Amino acid sequence: MSETKEKWRPTQHGANIGHTSAWMAHRKVALDMHRILSEDDPDRAVIDAPYTVMALRHVIRGVRMAHEHLKTEPAKELPREALADFDKAVPGGKKARDVIEHFDEYAMGIGHLQQPGGSRRDKTPDDDLSEQYNHRLEWRVIGDERRPVYVAGPFEVDLVASEDAAFRLVCDTYEALLLDEGNPWPRGWAYELQRGPRRS
Repeated sequence: MSETKEKWRPTQHGANIGHTSAWMAHRKVALDMHRILSEDDPDRAVIDAPYTVMALRHVIRGVRMAHEHLKTEPAKELPREALADFDKAVPGGKKARDVIEHFDEYAMGIGHLQQPGGSRRDKTPDDDLSEQYNHRLEWRVIGDERRPVYVAGPFEVDLVASEDAAFRLVCDTYEALLLDEGNPWPRGWAYELQRGPRRS
């Protein structure tokens, strides 16, 4: 039996790199959620929460990278559907992340969503717009559960629902990798294996 000495080339494994990156970003989200929900430290929750929303963006970016590098159309369809499902489960997540990431503009009332179009230097700082787009962690009762919700202006991100949606997205992308390799699993099987039947 001969062993191959061929060098591993990252450019040939974009789908795997994307999935691994998405998985690591999800782990950040899950660890943040564990701390926010289980530690009795309100200051830590306030600090973790905006970066949890930012990490969700990296989950999406990793999945998009995986999608771009999948080879077969059936495999590519799975992350396309999964990304659409994520957007439904986390409405406003992208815009909330924009408010957090560009805090230097939104705090002055000159963010893209506050004053669309034009360059930053053409916009006038506005205290009212700044106040409308402040961001903060709130605790809400959803059903019979007290849950953390990150509010960024008019956009709200239920952090518990977001973590679960991000995990589903990572699991669906894993199934796409398997499908691309000719080893199909039923959609949702990876998620159910680890968390039980999908919650609606």
